[in-house]
Amino acid sequence: MGLPRSTPSLRFGAIDLGSHTIRLLVGELKGGRVMEPLHGDRRVTRLAQGFHPDQSLKEPAMERSLRVLEEYARVLKTMRTRTIACGATGVLRRARNKEEFLHRAHQASGISPRLLSEQDEALLSAKGVLSVLPPCSGVVVLFDLGGSSTEFTVVHPLQHQKVSCTSVFLGAATTTERFLQEDPPGKDSLNQAAAHIISTLKPTLERVVRNIHDLSPSSPPITLVGTAGTVTTLAAMKLKMTDYRAHRVNGLTLERDWIAQQVEELASSTLEQRRRMAGLEKGREDIILGGALVVQKILEGLHLDRMVVTDAGLLEGLLLDGAQRALELPETLLSPLTWHTQKG
Repeated sequence: MGLPRSTPSLRFGAIDLGSHTIRLLVGELKGGRVMEPLHGDRRVTRLAQGFHPDQSLKEPAMERSLRVLEEYARVLKTMRTRTIACGATGVLRRARNKEEFLHRAHQASGISPRLLSEQDEALLSAKGVLSVLPPCSGVVVLFDLGGSSTEFTVVHPLQHQKVSCTSVFLGAATTTERFLQEDPPGKDSLNQAAAHIISTLKPTLERVVRNIHDLSPSSPPITLVGTAGTVTTLAAMKLKMTDYRAHRVNGLTLERDWIAQQVEELASSTLEQRRRMAGLEKGREDIILGGALVVQKILEGLHLDRMVVTDAGLLEGLLLDGAQRALELPETLLSPLTWHTQKG
């Protein structure tokens, strides 16, 4: 079924139910093709708190998360959303008592979270990422650099079901905690951190290269796309953006040489000096060097000179997927729906 030419405004909701945060997004479809973000929210509920060693969700963490879901359900009802796409990820995939939590979530809010497999999450995240970027030719390598792990997804925008994903226990916070505690860190500490990152990334990047050739054996052009806090902070620093705007970083290109310069500057700066750097998010001054080092080594390891930044991901993918299903549109990785582009 094709896109209608004159569809009245419709509203769609999405919830990303994660291990530490729950995020909400409401969008309105205008003219049958353009999705405009109307409302967004993010709450830290720490659903994974106390998860180890018995691999179960604890009552206080569940209660915090259920209260937020109830609140979000009221918001979505007030905003009269046509559909609600709620994706559950992370700790919920492994929790022994996940069925209990999912049942209680439905009872409390009327929302039925969908437990996403790693493949489902990778596909939806890729849909969200690609929806805010200019068309990419060839293979796209997405990486999501977090505090303790980095996830890689390899996709071809025109091949919906062919996606490869892998993860490595390496992140901005763990690198900082292990190697970069001095203020500022010494040269030896920086070299040790770099060596650790290179050796830890090596088998994962080799797997990524194999996945690229599996998708397209004839040496395709590669677009490297990064997301999450370290990457978007580097983009904000490039723009010297004191008032963060997600639409301004979407599609921004960061050169490997520029990132290397930032690593040098951050490594020679104290925490107090970093706090005064334009674009550096408050509270991230201690871990940004560790994260920037990981980004630098990803580029070097894949022999690429540049990367593209995006602020979008799973939440946007959930919303677009829910809207496409409701409108009976084909389930494609590249959504036929586009986002309203903000100005300024």
